[in-house]
Amino acid sequence: MSLYRVHLLPAQQGDCILIEYGRPERPHRVLIDGGLAGTWTHLKGLIEALPIEQRRFDLLVVTHIDQDHIEGALSLFKSPPEGLSFDDVWFNGFKHLEESDLEDFGPLHGERLTTHLWTAPAWNQLFGRRAVVVPDTGPLPTRELPGGMRLTLLSPTRARLRKLRGVWAKRCEEAGLNPQVQPPPPAPEGLEPMGGIDVAALLAGGFKEDDAEANGSSIAFIAEHDGRSVLFGADAHPSVLRASIARLDGGRAKVDAFKLPHHGSRKNVSTELLALVDTPRYLFSTNGSRHHHPDREAVARVLARKQPAELWFNYRGPHTEPWDSDELRAEWRYTTRYPTTAAGGITLDLS
Repeated sequence: MSLYRVHLLPAQQGDCILIEYGRPERPHRVLIDGGLAGTWTHLKGLIEALPIEQRRFDLLVVTHIDQDHIEGALSLFKSPPEGLSFDDVWFNGFKHLEESDLEDFGPLHGERLTTHLWTAPAWNQLFGRRAVVVPDTGPLPTRELPGGMRLTLLSPTRARLRKLRGVWAKRCEEAGLNPQVQPPPPAPEGLEPMGGIDVAALLAGGFKEDDAEANGSSIAFIAEHDGRSVLFGADAHPSVLRASIARLDGGRAKVDAFKLPHHGSRKNVSTELLALVDTPRYLFSTNGSRHHHPDREAVARVLARKQPAELWFNYRGPHTEPWDSDELRAEWRYTTRYPTTAAGGITLDLS
């Protein structure tokens, strides 16, 4: 069987995910997000460890403009390792919000990335250089990558991109910038600790969906290769994911792993969403340092499905370690996977 490997890199409270697939001796690669600025040191080392002839990636996906997803990608364009290139970059800039008619200055980071991408050979190339977006009706968009990787887009919708447009414009105005819809002219030369866990009590609380515009614009998709698949949820809104999954054959997503949206936030992991995803593995990308993710309520909703589950954490810390409990594992029928080093990061091998 060919390679299918998912690396949840140590991206602090953010996402930086490397997918490798195909022939083990010469795999294809997809990079999803770049984490915070500090993630770049780790990511750069990983890329520089590759032979120069293998530093051509099939795709870079910058899911949305929040700092914990985009900052490391900005560093990547500012000082790329020798030989690094991407056949396509998926990122919805302001011009894509316009045609589809934040968190911590996310739109300003979006403008910085847009400046780099104007000169890129491929920007949303597989979508005709237009928005990466799920249409309101008809089949979900699918795209094929070299080596046989098939991506099925689940998020964002046109409505979610439209909501982000006003926020983006307002933040740019406050910073004295004009959102870029045309290429710029050429530059002149020259923790709080968790207490005991009561899963039943956590399940008794209500659910309120995330309403952040940037999160709602997230690019989320299912990546399938050689009979194996992973749902990468970015920070997408659960109602958007549910609506797209309902459009799949059978109205369900049967995948080998689910990278939960928004780092396991209680506002992005709903019981209704989980009920539509058949999977044995749930992936969490966060060290919990800022927003204390994953939320206990989100993990409890996973366990409430009462099916054997593997919880994969890319950090061991105050908000993940309490689930390393023999008592809880016995009662709720799950297993845990943690990094083997204090630096964080974990790899799921579906080969």
